[in-house]
Amino acid sequence: MGADGGSGATGLEPGIGGAREGYTGECGQGEWKEAEEVKDDRAGRSIRRIGMLGIVFTVVSAVCIARLAWLQVLPAALPAAADMTGRAVAGRFDRLVVDAGRGRIVDRNGLSLVGEPYPALAAFPADGPRGDDAAYKKLAEAVGLPPEKLRARLDGLREPAFLPDREGRAPLPLDGRAAERAREAGLAGVHLLPYAPRDSSVLSAQHVVGYISQNPALLAELYAEEAATGDIPLSAEIGGMGLERSLEKLLRGPGPVVAQRRRDAAGGPMPGGVRIARKSSEYYPVTVRTTLDGRLQKRLSDLADRAGLAEGAIVVLDAATGDIMAMVSRPDYDPLRIAPGLAGTENHALRAVAPGSVFKIVTLAAALDAGVVRPRERFRCGGEYGRYGLSCWKKGGHGELTLEEAFAESCNVAFAEIAERLTPEQLAAAADRLGFGRPLVRHVRLPGTGGEIRPLPEEESGRVFAGPPDERDGGLLVQTAIGQRDAAATPLQAAAAVVALLHGGRVPAPRIVAEIRYASGGRMASFGPAESPSRFGRVSPRTASFLLRGMEAVVREGTGSGLRSAVWPLAGKSGTAQAVKDGRPVNHQWFVGYGPVGRPRYAVAVAALNRPPDSAHQAAALFRQVMDALAAHEESSVSVR
Repeated sequence: MGADGGSGATGLEPGIGGAREGYTGECGQGEWKEAEEVKDDRAGRSIRRIGMLGIVFTVVSAVCIARLAWLQVLPAALPAAADMTGRAVAGRFDRLVVDAGRGRIVDRNGLSLVGEPYPALAAFPADGPRGDDAAYKKLAEAVGLPPEKLRARLDGLREPAFLPDREGRAPLPLDGRAAERAREAGLAGVHLLPYAPRDSSVLSAQHVVGYISQNPALLAELYAEEAATGDIPLSAEIGGMGLERSLEKLLRGPGPVVAQRRRDAAGGPMPGGVRIARKSSEYYPVTVRTTLDGRLQKRLSDLADRAGLAEGAIVVLDAATGDIMAMVSRPDYDPLRIAPGLAGTENHALRAVAPGSVFKIVTLAAALDAGVVRPRERFRCGGEYGRYGLSCWKKGGHGELTLEEAFAESCNVAFAEIAERLTPEQLAAAADRLGFGRPLVRHVRLPGTGGEIRPLPEEESGRVFAGPPDERDGGLLVQTAIGQRDAAATPLQAAAAVVALLHGGRVPAPRIVAEIRYASGGRMASFGPAESPSRFGRVSPRTASFLLRGMEAVVREGTGSGLRSAVWPLAGKSGTAQAVKDGRPVNHQWFVGYGPVGRPRYAVAVAALNRPPDSAHQAAALFRQVMDALAAHEESSVSVR
């Protein structure tokens, strides 16, 4: 441990150089006697006594000044002495962090999204034998290690450390029986301590919650003053993404919780054992309650892995409020093993990619509200559009079909015709009215700050057109209208658009933070459901109703007919966008929708990205599995109540 203060001050402490005792003795605490008796008159005796006292005072003063000069000057000139003092101060405590001291992040039901404390085995350096062979054997059996390996690990310690798990990612957790056997072993310097992990993978919420890691550059930027004064060392961990990043200054807390053992100046442990030290405050650390359902988040994360979702996302919104109840992204990452350039940290639920035919929701909304198409209008599809290299996905075409059937069958030819009746401005405005092309997640305004925080800073805006549309590019409007070319959307936006339709065109501002409470339990701030209005107004309720019926038709008789055997009656819209990755063609597969029809509880978006062309539609199959999981979750939640 480094010295905590200047050596000049500590050099005056008792026991370090004996300075204070020497100073006190020379400053006149003893008794002084006259050297001889002189029998004279009182006046003479008084003069001599005064003279002697003056001499004594002068001598003592000179000694005191000299002593003071030695204390202040000489140690600075003697590196060995200064080093000894520093070592004595540095060796006063052995410290081991057992809790980062950051604020808690919990789900809507109070379940921790960053892990709960558990008993872990900690060892401090020993100044002698820790115990006999029987004690080592008993502890080795408790932790599942060979006795010789355990002995080598413990005896080689120079700093306090936790016994790691087999993967080396975190302290080894001990259950009740193992913990009891560890206590019974009674090895010197070995203790069971309550360790609080900062592990957002516990309930598979790492892409939302984020991670903490060492990032000196970011820390110096956010805490310039504290870093300059040393109040926050540049080696301290800091939030790197998600809520850990956006709420960093709220979550930091008053300081880490440490287990400490006192040592003497020679380095040996002092009586008293190990104590837990924490800084107390009625305000910090805070608790951030999110809108996530932790059990649902874990269920859907496991489902994504079983389904083999290699790259993509699942978003579940509360159909009544637009709250984010689950957000799964793949590939995954380990928040306890963060390294520069680590893959898997991208939150694909918030990244914008080509939406394919899901964007036909926007195109149809624009056409209906602009009055360029009639609900009962009929179209003819022969398989080829004849321009812009556009063809229908169904070889030979769909023949004659209604507007609703064109939507249910996702007919490219019919929608190309519809798109050419629109202007780019009409298409872009309709997208904005449904929440596409702009960030949606509700911002957090904290009392007294005067500013807003983006809880999920990774959220992308998406787009309709990459720039001002070129009138000479006739295919731009048509190709964008079917979700190709410039169009880019996030799974979160797609799910929010479904909620908007269910609410007559009112776009939600999806919540992720519900409230923040102080350490005392008092409320700092709360955030209710809110809308995200468009500057272009909203789609009409009549248009919203038509689109919802169209989504029902998708499942009843269109591209989503495979969902008819699901637990709940469902509605939705499929999409497949062609893209290129690393020079090879790939498909982005989408399915968005809601359920159950008649009493909607959830709006869901599933995106399976960079799939091989002509591969099975993974997004549609996964959408059904997600909806069935939601039905089971509803049932289990009712039984718990």
